[in-house]
Amino acid sequence: MKHVHKFLAASVALALIGCGGTGGNSKPATGPVLNINPRVEAIVAVQRTNLMHPDMWTDQQLQDPTNMAVKADLFDQTVFGVVDPTNVATGEQVIFQLVNYTTDSSGNPVRHIIPGVVFTTSDFNSTYGVLASNTGQLTVSNNATSQPLFVTASYTGGTFSAEYDIKIRQVRLLGNVLDENTNQAAALAGCQVQFYNAANALVDTVTVAFDGSFRASVPTNTTSFTVNGDSLPSSYYHSFTYNTLRYDVSVVSCFAPAPSGLQVGTTTLPGTILVTPRVNGVPTPSSTGCQQGPVTKH
Repeated sequence: MKHVHKFLAASVALALIGCGGTGGNSKPATGPVLNINPRVEAIVAVQRTNLMHPDMWTDQQLQDPTNMAVKADLFDQTVFGVVDPTNVATGEQVIFQLVNYTTDSSGNPVRHIIPGVVFTTSDFNSTYGVLASNTGQLTVSNNATSQPLFVTASYTGGTFSAEYDIKIRQVRLLGNVLDENTNQAAALAGCQVQFYNAANALVDTVTVAFDGSFRASVPTNTTSFTVNGDSLPSSYYHSFTYNTLRYDVSVVSCFAPAPSGLQVGTTTLPGTILVTPRVNGVPTPSSTGCQQGPVTKH
């Protein structure tokens, strides 16, 4: 039932960016950009050895996943961006940040990193990694755990916490969930993608970042995936397209195929998950990717 816990955490919505996201907050803080409650997020800790031009960027720029110039300059673009903290793997390095969001003139989310935060972890003995309290950088050990851990950010009297999980090193599967009409993340931040094995057993749930991206940590026996319909905004059908086929997420086992031959390491999903906006009076579009009859989920 761990995926249910993740959904509950993700459904603490931020009004400006749809479904919400990972983490939670216990008390609002104050400050110049804190017009909505901040939350704890994690990003990939970019190593300068991964950059094509390592001296071009400051540490602050490398810690801003909205900086597309940095992303374009990376030798390996798969190492840059927001990561679901419940999908951290052994041997990785991530940076926890306290952030909040506003919108620009076009209604797109603008991510603000809040400075001067002190981070602590429930992993008091650093069994599963070493956390730098002033920067939020977590260097993960080789010890995995099935028990959730928690990081807490303290800022001007407020505390904000998020769960993080340390998994064994497996497949790092990258992908995107976007609006089918606009090809933008729109209100889909905080929604979830679920992964299954050949026995239709759930093997991982990942939360979508503000830009529509996700970084799942899945076992090599993963065979399929779907979008968690309960995590979608009401303005979207429980339906998505992937590689030109449509899948109805309200139908049991109506899953899209994961890449075959998955191996430990980083793999990018060979297609974008496109979620369909609702049209008044128009029913859910018919599925073309399902191989079974329409048995609805309960």
